[in-house]
Amino acid sequence: MSELPKHLLPASLLQIAEYCGETTMWAIWSAYGGGHLSVPMQVSPDHALSQLLGYVAACKFCQAFGGELLSIPKAEAAKRAVRNVRIRQERLEGQDNFSLCRKYGLTERQIITICQADEVPVLNMDLFD
Repeated sequence: MSELPKHLLPASLLQIAEYCGETTMWAIWSAYGGGHLSVPMQVSPDHALSQLLGYVAACKFCQAFGGELLSIPKAEAAKRAVRNVRIRQERLEGQDNFSLCRKYGLTERQIITICQADEVPVLNMDLFD
């Protein structure tokens, strides 16, 4: 999921990436996005976080966030921006609105609105943003 534009990610995810690295951030987001994570002060090699991140990364994560109850966001804005770019691209490549609405679980009206939007989301930050 590293294709999600980082400038659209919530600050809490960016903080995890800053302290523990992007690999840890994506793993935590994939496993806990939309929920809460009670971070222990320490982990053992057989702890769920160690299984998810690896023991060394889990220790680093607990060192940074131990004792906290983290709310892990779903990052919907970033996912939606990527989805909309894909929809526009597939429409330009000849996919019809009905097949796109079935593929993405949207209505045809939503597909049309996405494809006709004047504003194309910026997936790469400008130097001056």
